[in-house]
Amino acid sequence: MILNLFGMAISNAQPKLRCDKSLWICRGFSRQIYRLLSAALALGSLMTASAWAAPEEMPAWPSESALISAIKKDVKESPKSVLGLSIRSVHPLRVGGEEDAFLVSVWLPGRGRNFSAGTFLYRPKLKQARELDYSQSLGLRYVTGYYADFVLLEQYASGQGSEGFTHALVRFSGWKQQVLHKASFGNNLGACGRSPAYLSDCEQTSVQFQMLAGSGKDSIDLVEVTTRLVGEDLAKGKLSIKSRRMRLIGDRFVAVKT
Repeated sequence: MILNLFGMAISNAQPKLRCDKSLWICRGFSRQIYRLLSAALALGSLMTASAWAAPEEMPAWPSESALISAIKKDVKESPKSVLGLSIRSVHPLRVGGEEDAFLVSVWLPGRGRNFSAGTFLYRPKLKQARELDYSQSLGLRYVTGYYADFVLLEQYASGQGSEGFTHALVRFSGWKQQVLHKASFGNNLGACGRSPAYLSDCEQTSVQFQMLAGSGKDSIDLVEVTTRLVGEDLAKGKLSIKSRRMRLIGDRFVAVKT
């Protein structure tokens, strides 16, 4: 099941990292990381039953005009901030386990390059949207019996040849955002290697979450896998993979012994 989850990422991975020298950043992971990470997560999935669940029913999809209208009302900066507003992605979810809502990732170029990516929670019942402190929504994370309760959000930053990511697994109660677990990681791929300009090893770290149905009634587990690749040449670098299993207790995932 987890192999299926990452199969698309593996097949689309490029043999070389794609770098934008004008921005001093590089994107993409090596095939080696994707293959080994997929294998590690696949082993984790064998520890319990399948966690995937088919949706009970799809909510009525909001119109683009309704989304844009609600988002514009929530943006508090100058009128120029919403110029060029466009929608990147829309993901359904449930607020409080029952109310249909949507996470809307947008571009707001009027805010300037460093603040142009944003994510809003839109609640059709109220016809209102509120901005979240994250760059984009990465979509639902499914667990049997909890369809559309859990979503993954990402915060992204870059500069000086480095990229930084924070992934947060959240659910919502009304407008309140409950962060159940989060992890930060990144790379220095735009400022590393053996050259007159850079004399440091390259380092690339990634963290992946896989939610699982736990062994007990109403038990929800999380497998967190961290991969780290370090070396002058990442194709020949030292790779390490660590994983830990966690359990949802209240509003937090807590590490458990396996």
